Amino acid sequence: MPIAEFSDFCWNEILDSIHNGVVVVNRQGIIVVINKAAAELVNYSQAEALGTRVDVVIPNTKLLDIMDTGQAEYNCHLEIANRVVISNRSPIRKGNAIIGAVGIFQDVFDFEAISQQLDIVKEINKELDAIIESVDDGIVVANRNGFILRANHAYQQMTGITAEEFVGKHVRELVKQGYIGRSVTEMVVERNSHVTIVDIRNNKELLLSGNPVYNDKGELVRVVTAIRDVTQLNSLKEQLAETEEIKNRYYMELEHFRSQQPFRKIITNNPEMRQKLDLAFHVARVDSTVLILGESGVGKELIAQLIHRSSKRSKQPFIKINCGAIPANLLESEFFGYEPGAFTGALKEGKSGLFELAQGGTLFLDEIGEIPLDLQVKILRTLQDKEITRVGGKKSISLDVRIVAATNRDLKKMMDENTFREDLYYRLNVVPIVLPPLRNRKEDILPLINDFLAKYKLQYGYQKWIHPDVMERLLNYDWPGNIRELENTIERLVVTSREECILPENLAGIPAATADPGKQPKTSLKRTLESEEKQIITEVYRNVKSTRKAAAVLGISQSSLVKKLNKYGIHNKPLV
Repeated sequence: MPIAEFSDFCWNEILDSIHNGVVVVNRQGIIVVINKAAAELVNYSQAEALGTRVDVVIPNTKLLDIMDTGQAEYNCHLEIANRVVISNRSPIRKGNAIIGAVGIFQDVFDFEAISQQLDIVKEINKELDAIIESVDDGIVVANRNGFILRANHAYQQMTGITAEEFVGKHVRELVKQGYIGRSVTEMVVERNSHVTIVDIRNNKELLLSGNPVYNDKGELVRVVTAIRDVTQLNSLKEQLAETEEIKNRYYMELEHFRSQQPFRKIITNNPEMRQKLDLAFHVARVDSTVLILGESGVGKELIAQLIHRSSKRSKQPFIKINCGAIPANLLESEFFGYEPGAFTGALKEGKSGLFELAQGGTLFLDEIGEIPLDLQVKILRTLQDKEITRVGGKKSISLDVRIVAATNRDLKKMMDENTFREDLYYRLNVVPIVLPPLRNRKEDILPLINDFLAKYKLQYGYQKWIHPDVMERLLNYDWPGNIRELENTIERLVVTSREECILPENLAGIPAATADPGKQPKTSLKRTLESEEKQIITEVYRNVKSTRKAAAVLGISQSSLVKKLNKYGIHNKPLV
């Protein structure tokens, strides 16, 4: 069929097969050509539109203007039949004369769909680039023919090869030029499976793992090789071993720290003190913050220990911080720990703070009134948020710690003087326990003396006993240093007296008893001593059930013991 005949036969079919709308007008603005897509767009049939002026079919047409200006216009937005289209308009020339114009229309929704798909592809590629570049391992991608398509920055750092030297080249050429020793890509293509080898590049031992990538038809289209610096792995293993060693050292230090704080029994016959002990036992079952108040040496730490070992946290750490014994410039790092290099002199591996060491257990803040104001703010925030941040760190560490605080200072007076924060006081003062001084617990002095005397006799290997005159002076003394002063006094008497009997001349700083009846014990010294002696003898004898053994335990003769048993009416069994 001749070309002209083919054109006449197929012209309309060709135009109607085009997805875009096509409209052609003559110089008078009459539509001489309109394809099926354009007719559907303007809501006319092709027959109705042909021979009609274009501004009737498309009222806002610009084709007439195009013929006047002779200038083509591209990618113009036009509204036709309530639809927005993209229009390209051009004049039709024959020689120098303009004989008509042609408009091609594309629905804007088609453009938006294509643009959206393009944006999605761009976003996926952007994410893929970010993922590949964020990986610490080297990543190399090649096609099935062995040409390198891309290599991430990590690979370039490992090998010392730039992307310009690498990308776009065939792996064989790279082997020939000495960039690589062996080609994992070719091995993967040949075997059509995963391949792993070890190679030396840039004086580094590298582990290379090649993986095939298949299309929907199961054809191999890409080879992705992951490269890991084995030298770096070995270094990480050494660092891990060092970290494990540091952890073990900290653990041993913590165990040693715990061993330095043995729990001691609390001795008291005082009704007020017993009420305080009952309260301590009661609040031990919950995690409320406790504030223990009282003069120096009354046993605040013993109450804190009692609360801990009576609580559900008893198997976890009990950590004590003496806030007054740590220099102010070190308090924050001791409390919260620090990261490596946080300040000059810091350990290179950093350090856990005491809050962290108490994790799961109880933290005893002794002498809380000695904390500087600036640190009080951070303590308050820690108690409120139940988390800390190490000095020099950015990561928060959650805490599960029971707080018990203590002080011998008047915190309310300190608040009035603006040396202690009011909000911190009320955060700590959830359950206050005020301990009475020893001068108000006279009935506890004798049992405490006996306990301390037994302790230091055993510790130093001495056989000592206290003369009644000494005992009377000890009972009548006011003990401004409370139980701590009493214990120190008994230890001093044990180690400094040269005779087995501790005499009045061994006392120093303890004045003789006055004649003031208000200062005298409520019961006579003799009666008090006899009561204590009877209690001790009864307990020992009933435990061992033998006068011979009991006499040995008490350090007296058997005959002396029998006399005392008879004196106190303690009925005994036949002698053994």
